[in-house]
Amino acid sequence: MKILKFQKNKVYLENDEVVDINRDIKAKYRIKTDSEISVDEYHNIIYDSVLSKSYFLLSKRDYTARELLQKLRMKYKRSSVVEGELQKVISKLSELGYLDDYSYAEFYISSKKSLGRKRVEYELHLKGIDSSIIDSIYGEEEVDEKKMISDLLHKVKNKEKNKQVAYFMRRGFKLGDILDVLKGLD
Repeated sequence: MKILKFQKNKVYLENDEVVDINRDIKAKYRIKTDSEISVDEYHNIIYDSVLSKSYFLLSKRDYTARELLQKLRMKYKRSSVVEGELQKVISKLSELGYLDDYSYAEFYISSKKSLGRKRVEYELHLKGIDSSIIDSIYGEEEVDEKKMISDLLHKVKNKEKNKQVAYFMRRGFKLGDILDVLKGLD
């Protein structure tokens, strides 16, 4: 495979593919304009590029495995080669402990104390967290949602009852718990 040109941190290949690389990758594979690379080198360059981008993204914030995979898929052209390298990188980052869905879910649940369990579960499902992980975390820590509702009630105390109910429903609390707390005020 021939490298057509190298500009800043991008390598333009003859198959119309553009690969972002950093200086370390350029030096490691001695990448120059008009040079040839083997298929194995191409796979290794893609792998190192994906790994480097993953480290950069994870240095900014935590990701679930699914979120990081989606982010990397947007960045890299979808092909069987790239997809294979993406899976290898996700596996490596999981083995190294950089991607841990369980600890991500624990932190997420603890940081969303003002939301009900249903809402937090929904948001974690969107992020690709398995329901068994969510259940095990909530199983360890019993949350009194009625107390949470009564603590948040001051925000909507002067509103109509149906608006109060809607407020708490949007935050993922159970209707029965909401009505029990509101009945206790009457």
